[in-house]
Amino acid sequence: MIANENLQGIPLLVLANKQDIPECMGVREVKPIFNKNAHMIGKRDCMVMPVSALTGEGVDEGIHWLVDCVKTE
Repeated sequence: MIANENLQGIPLLVLANKQDIPECMGVREVKPIFNKNAHMIGKRDCMVMPVSALTGEGVDEGIHWLVDCVKTE
């Protein structure tokens, strides 16, 4: 999906869910995975946000980031 040419220039928001579980991968572990594929992501805005769908923590911040990116386009 990140290499799809129809999505070039579209902001990419990655929600690193399950942050309420101590043994889950954190943002520090998730970011390098996407950094390896930076050439496929291109010049679009990209954000990896730590979230917990269970508690709702981080979800609003992620949505606000995405809305702000769309507004500036």
